[in-house]
Amino acid sequence: MSSRAYALTICGYRKPGMDEDEYHRYLSEHHAEVVKNHLVKFGIITYTLTHNTTKTKQMMSRIFGNLPEGNTGDCDCYAQIVFRDVEDYVRARNDPDYKDVIFPDHANFADSTRTLFLTGWVETLIADGKLV
Repeated sequence: MSSRAYALTICGYRKPGMDEDEYHRYLSEHHAEVVKNHLVKFGIITYTLTHNTTKTKQMMSRIFGNLPEGNTGDCDCYAQIVFRDVEDYVRARNDPDYKDVIFPDHANFADSTRTLFLTGWVETLIADGKLV
């Protein structure tokens, strides 16, 4: 096991025709509840959701003003799962609960044809308002 933490980041999109508020509500109140209770059993360090809504996307003009800083991400949510050993996540994903409950639930809210994934190691520079 590594002392370095690694993250799986998932850029998720809501299924076509689903209302934005309904998507975020379902994700927070149902899907994430099931996922967090599953992942914690496998040694996952953190599981977070960043809800990227129409309103929060508008914050970008306040954050960057007129500066050409790039494009605003268009996904509806960023989910991040952090672990020290990739095998912890692999065990969680191979578990029957994932296969029978979590994976099929994506059809209720997600456009899986657009989902993007990225993995990498995590470098924390500020934590709890303090330099690390």
